[in-house]
Amino acid sequence: MAGDQVYVSTANLSLPKGQATKLLPKYVGPFKVLEAQPSMSSYKVELPNQLRTRRLHDRFHCSKLHPYHANDDALFPHREAHMHYDFGSPDDQETLVKDILAHKWENNRLSFQIHWNDGDITWETYKTCKDLQALDEYLQLLGVKEPSELPRRSVSP
Repeated sequence: MAGDQVYVSTANLSLPKGQATKLLPKYVGPFKVLEAQPSMSSYKVELPNQLRTRRLHDRFHCSKLHPYHANDDALFPHREAHMHYDFGSPDDQETLVKDILAHKWENNRLSFQIHWNDGDITWETYKTCKDLQALDEYLQLLGVKEPSELPRRSVSP
């Protein structure tokens, strides 16, 4: 019903990359229901700016919503949970490679440890990194001309 509060499922939301999926919340909220259309199983939810800037649509099917139940203060005093989750920067904000920190070989597959300008550090395949200027700098730092010449054990410059 309009005015009720609900949690929104994160199953189909664009969540930050580089985090373990099992550690991400299953639902976020609670958010206020602005408009209810039970005959169509559609509900319009008041989303915070943080989610609207990520271009998240404010209408949800009822299967993606979970009812909010307020805490019983007599049973659990001072335990009202309002989940504020950091979804990171919007997708339209470009993330750049700061530098390459290391490499590793796994069954003749080469991967590089990338340090991004937003502070994240991830492992990326050679195919992803082959055109990066940071790769050229990394190879030069290790004194090799081709990625295939990189040592087979993990090396940090």
